[in-house]
Amino acid sequence: MATMFAYDGWLGVGAIAGEMKNPKRDLPLAIGGGLIAITLIYVLINLVFVRTLPISALSGNLNAAADAALRIFGDLGGKLVTIGILISVYGAINGYTMTGMRVPFAMAEEDALPFSHLFKRLSPHTSVPYFAGAVQFGIALIMMLLGSFDLLTDMLVFVMWGFSVLLFIAVFILRKREPELMRPYRVPGYPIIPAIALIGGIFILVVTLMTQPLLAIIGIVLTALGVPVYLYHAKHQRA
Repeated sequence: MATMFAYDGWLGVGAIAGEMKNPKRDLPLAIGGGLIAITLIYVLINLVFVRTLPISALSGNLNAAADAALRIFGDLGGKLVTIGILISVYGAINGYTMTGMRVPFAMAEEDALPFSHLFKRLSPHTSVPYFAGAVQFGIALIMMLLGSFDLLTDMLVFVMWGFSVLLFIAVFILRKREPELMRPYRVPGYPIIPAIALIGGIFILVVTLMTQPLLAIIGIVLTALGVPVYLYHAKHQRA
């Protein structure tokens, strides 16, 4: 699950598509280029691990990167790994900070959230949805106090892949329901590529439910907290 977390930046890119000057060109390039780069980095790092350490030293080892770096660079290796981890963590925080607040902001523009008038407020100088960002920060702070890093990332990946599976299904539904819809970007290899993505996503969810049922249930419960909020808001809108 932690490995899948490294690839999930493509979801964040979609959240800022509305602010791109040329999303028809830039969105596929950003998603495709990012995924290719991450894949190459992971393959190269694992190649270094396998060439540096025996399999027995890698199995179940959470500090393989540090051990390999120490073997290659000596005492400097541990510091290099620490610096690399810090860069990775700060990069992820920066990406999620920029993109995460755009989701409630976009929903607020369609009046799909309680207190939408607050969530769609923008900073006059930077056009940043600062209220949505403050709420996001508050939720993140609470989660940090309640769980470890590995627990939070594993739970997050499970929930995100649940929504990713819905996205893959939506590709089939929209192609059938609205065949004439203007599509600036079309999924290549349809329907084979989205079918592979759908099967892979379902596999991840099922395996997590089987191997980490408590983590999966917690993720589902936390996500389901939004249901009564949605129902209350919908009832308020009808009234």
